[in-house]
Amino acid sequence: MSAAPILAAEQLDVFYGGIQALRGVSLDVREGELVTLIGANGAGKSTTLKTIAGILAPKSGKVRFNGAEIQGRSSHLILRDGLALCPEGRRIFPNLTVDENLDLGAYVRHDAQGVKDDVARWHATFPILKERARQLAGTLSGGEQQMLAIARALMSRPKVLMLDEPSLGLAPKLVDQIFAVLKELKGRGVTILLVEQNARQALEVADRGYVLETGRIVKHGPASDLSGDPAVRKAYLGG
Repeated sequence: MSAAPILAAEQLDVFYGGIQALRGVSLDVREGELVTLIGANGAGKSTTLKTIAGILAPKSGKVRFNGAEIQGRSSHLILRDGLALCPEGRRIFPNLTVDENLDLGAYVRHDAQGVKDDVARWHATFPILKERARQLAGTLSGGEQQMLAIARALMSRPKVLMLDEPSLGLAPKLVDQIFAVLKELKGRGVTILLVEQNARQALEVADRGYVLETGRIVKHGPASDLSGDPAVRKAYLGG
């Protein structure tokens, strides 16, 4: 892993109208890491990702990506630079086929053969997507739609992939499949920032973690240390 972070949020303050959602949030991700951000509903996890991705504008603070400040830039330009967000709720295009969704994930690219090669790559990683290639995405199961959403985000060839609640609403068996995919992607060297309510499995797969409470980072460190922290265990790990 490189010494300098490829992605860093620095003292982010974010408001929804008069309500402050983030208070001085700082975190960083180094190349090749899987870093997780855990916390309860309403803690500000999704807001953090949306701010980093350029969907929300911070009132103050900075976001640095690949050596440059990106706060205030348009989200499509941030994606083009290599920072992709797989949003909560999957947000696939239900009336398009699986492969049409994958093609749309590569809209910032102009290498037709590379796009074709990547469709084949993610078909191999997610065999169900190959089987369903010409099927309308809206007819897939929840787990299949989540795999499609992850593969679609990867089609932009991001330097960093941000995932917002990939296991949300899935049956336990499908949750296990999603985390198996995350382990495989990590093994391939994909750099990931993961927001996840399933804190136990998130910390099992992550290198490092941050705990967000009411818009503030209250703990951070190696994932193994957070898993063993009594306060984290009591609040998020069930004991």
